[in-house]
Amino acid sequence: MKFKVFKYYYPDYFCRYFGLVRKKYMEDNRIADKIREIIYMIGDNPERSGLIETPLRVESAYKEWFKGYREPDFEMKTFDSKYSGIITRKQIPFQSFCEHHMAIYTGFIDFGYMPNGNVLGISKIIRFFQHYSARLTIQEDLTDFLIDKFYNIVKPKGAVIIIRAFHTCEGSRGVRVPNVTTITSSVRGSFMEDSILNEFLSLIK
Repeated sequence: MKFKVFKYYYPDYFCRYFGLVRKKYMEDNRIADKIREIIYMIGDNPERSGLIETPLRVESAYKEWFKGYREPDFEMKTFDSKYSGIITRKQIPFQSFCEHHMAIYTGFIDFGYMPNGNVLGISKIIRFFQHYSARLTIQEDLTDFLIDKFYNIVKPKGAVIIIRAFHTCEGSRGVRVPNVTTITSSVRGSFMEDSILNEFLSLIK
């Protein structure tokens, strides 16, 4: 319906005339409406052919990019196990968004944990990190958030996480230096012991 693309700066009488329809549209597409305003404010025309559907696409993308604020659509199911060694997942790809500029940063997670009578399905480890990384963060806080979230859900004897990431907020603006790796790490429980931590580090070489 054509009235769905009314610009926010249309005359008031237009908005009053279509008030009920516009109110419903605003409720259903609040992010899209704001994106339309941003396009106009940066100097472009949100109703030109290449941009007319962009606000709705961005809203859909935001719902996916920031899914980490919602409950996951998978279950963190664990299984009884007598295994007592280290379970390691290496180079799990992830993406998150810098909370200072809302710019994406991407990279890889190396993760290990020592089970405490139960193990998590290995695919769920990937899904866990990819889901809960999808939010506004700084890498330092994300590192602690992810390991603590895992620790509280699975309750292992110990866990360790290393995140390596590239930040587009510094590669595309400001200092404009791309491809510089930022590395953060955090340990919990049994991985505080040097021998166990060193074993994990040897596994991810």
